[in-house]
Amino acid sequence: MKKFNPIQTIEDDGLEIMEVGNWAQLKYKLVGKYCDIFTSGMKNKWDLVYLDLFSGPGFVKIKETKSCIKNSALIAMSLPNSFNHYVLNDFSKSAVSSLEERVERLYSDKSFKIYNQDANLVVDRIFDDLPTYLKIGKPLFFAFIDPFSLNLHFDTIKKLSAQQVDILVLHALQMDGIRNMGHYIKENNPRLNLFFGNSDWRYRLTEEKVAKGQFVKFLSDEFDNSIRKLGYKTAIIKERITNNQGSGIYYLSFYSKHERGLEFFEKVRKGNNNQYEIF
Repeated sequence: MKKFNPIQTIEDDGLEIMEVGNWAQLKYKLVGKYCDIFTSGMKNKWDLVYLDLFSGPGFVKIKETKSCIKNSALIAMSLPNSFNHYVLNDFSKSAVSSLEERVERLYSDKSFKIYNQDANLVVDRIFDDLPTYLKIGKPLFFAFIDPFSLNLHFDTIKKLSAQQVDILVLHALQMDGIRNMGHYIKENNPRLNLFFGNSDWRYRLTEEKVAKGQFVKFLSDEFDNSIRKLGYKTAIIKERITNNQGSGIYYLSFYSKHERGLEFFEKVRKGNNNQYEIF
């Protein structure tokens, strides 16, 4: 059987399109390959649900080559073994409008629901709607969370953890965390309290005398500590996404409550030719 290729070139259809660097192909490759092994390994056992809280318009344009490819949401809809249902969300009204048109045109045979809300507010509504689309009442979610900054609230992760959800987060630890470290650690700035779900990090930041060069690892460790308290296991190795100058800008972090999820992700990670190890 021909292997699934997550990087899918398409023609510009004139709708809204997001411009990204060439590095974005690495994240799409990892997300697509994990979705492929996830749906292949778990089909007929669960109602499989793909959840994307920052879906964007569906298509992206590579800045360096001007080629257009599908983003994570439409890659997931292109799988040979589909999810039973797709839940997509974006805060941008124009992005959602383009996404809806593309999904209706390309994947009208799929079961899907698209929301237009703040990612930190939409989860309750998504779960309230669960009974309307689940067939056997035994959902297993894969959530891809790809914010542009550290604007993901830990309460959102808590809400997701009430269900059986494997989570892949693209953390802007260096792009946003390092760039805004001085601003975020100010006493009156709530950003990191919301990101970690507590304010204990302030004591540890001071006690451990964390320098700017150690701040990315500190952010990652603190988030991991918080999510482990929800029963999640963390992948040993994170994927470092770099820009064309070789600077790390994002870190893909995988979390599952089950060893099999970690095994799936490790299999994908090892098969990735562009992998980078950190920490």
